[in-house]
Amino acid sequence: MPIVLYCMSAAIEQQTVMDKQNLIFTQILRTMTPATTEQKLEQGILKSKIMDLQSALFFTESVSIVKLPTHVISDVEVDEEGNIWFVIPKPTMHIEAFEKEIPAKLDFFKKGMDFFVKVRGVATLLTESDEIMSDPALSAGMRERMKDTTVIGVKVKVVDSDLVDNTPKPSQSWFQASRSQLSSWFF
Repeated sequence: MPIVLYCMSAAIEQQTVMDKQNLIFTQILRTMTPATTEQKLEQGILKSKIMDLQSALFFTESVSIVKLPTHVISDVEVDEEGNIWFVIPKPTMHIEAFEKEIPAKLDFFKKGMDFFVKVRGVATLLTESDEIMSDPALSAGMRERMKDTTVIGVKVKVVDSDLVDNTPKPSQSWFQASRSQLSSWFF
């Protein structure tokens, strides 16, 4: 009789361990799902703000001797993965002299808007027409712009982004300003 009880208690104990593992796995999934939803929401907000601004300064942060110059970009697309696509004029030097992947920075702005967007990421220079045509994330319009031989395509994989609110602060009246100045002196 004791042997049967031992086998049954071992089976029950094993089932309890499996239940605990399933519970832990379920809790991990629950904590991951909101982060993924939050990331998608953040990407959507970033995409809409970039599309509102539409113009940016493109800086390369490469340490190589041969660097791409700073460019002003006006036609930008953002795909479903959050990558930013645009074209720049083809450099006068041979394109092979430049690195294929370059750390880059984009500063999106527009006069009269109360915000601007700063993006850091890795820029990939798209020089091969096969690369451009095979990528399903590109729109037909962007593919047409990239076919031009005087420009090269650039895809920036976003690593970090900042949305900066630039709304002017309401000015205080002279009475409020002097009152706060006096209180700061005495207290």
